[in-house]
Amino acid sequence: MRLGSGDNGEFTFLDTISLISFMVGIMNLDENLTQGDKQELMEELSRKADLLLSEIHTHLEEQDAKIDKILRRLNHEENREDDRPYQG
Repeated sequence: MRLGSGDNGEFTFLDTISLISFMVGIMNLDENLTQGDKQELMEELSRKADLLLSEIHTHLEEQDAKIDKILRRLNHEENREDDRPYQG
């Protein structure tokens, strides 16, 4: 039994190209992503981005609250200084 597709079972150029293509396909099998894999990857990235944005938003809200508290204290101190009689 001969494996090639030639007249006497010899390998032809097309057989060689087919084998090379098959080997390259096997080597790249792990690197090939299906459409489902790509969708899952995009969903995971989207979830992580949403989580990061939520954490950033929470942090900025906390910072805003701290700044507001500082400004209220500064305003209160300035108002007290304005109420003092002039001691020039």
